[in-house]
Amino acid sequence: MIRLIILGAPGSGKGTHTYRIAEKYNLKHIVVGDVVKQEIRDKTELGKIMYDYTSVGKFVPSDIVVDVLEKQAKDLKGFDGFIIDTAPINMEQKEAMKDWVIDGVIWLKIKNYDILRERILDRLICPKCRMVTSKTISPDRICPYCGAVLEQRYDDNLETVNKRIVQYEEKTLPVIKSYQREGKVIEIDAEQSKEKVYAEICDKIDKFLKKTI
Repeated sequence: MIRLIILGAPGSGKGTHTYRIAEKYNLKHIVVGDVVKQEIRDKTELGKIMYDYTSVGKFVPSDIVVDVLEKQAKDLKGFDGFIIDTAPINMEQKEAMKDWVIDGVIWLKIKNYDILRERILDRLICPKCRMVTSKTISPDRICPYCGAVLEQRYDDNLETVNKRIVQYEEKTLPVIKSYQREGKVIEIDAEQSKEKVYAEICDKIDKFLKKTI
């Protein structure tokens, strides 16, 4: 059983690499935002509770978000574990996950935030399979994996990106530092090319898992 989390600043490559990691290690790919939306669409008990918050512009409480993630993490039929994309994003969520067994936390580390800004403004996302690519790589705006028409997120603009970077520094970095003190962080130089980043991730996951599992 492999239980991973992937964290990093906006534009660090979480969506791109989580997709490939999940495929390589046969892990369930749990995307927090997608899971929340699906619960709301399915009108589950948790979905109804979350809708009451989101419909009036409020944040869903951390314990409810974690309950939804736990529901997904327990349903692993056909998978060898899971990888959670972008959670916990603050110390409140981490506290709500204190009883979880997590083997490793992949940290896509970027020091130069100008790289993040360039990547985000160039980013395209597949609405069907959730693959993340870019206008540069896919100028025809067709997903290279499933053939769907790629989209740009409505909030992928400079003003929003700068706000999200501040939130990352204030809220998520303390979570990463906390996991570092627990010896669970797999630090990755995410300023490299996509292929070099992916190769480093796989190499370090393999070495890390040999020591911890």
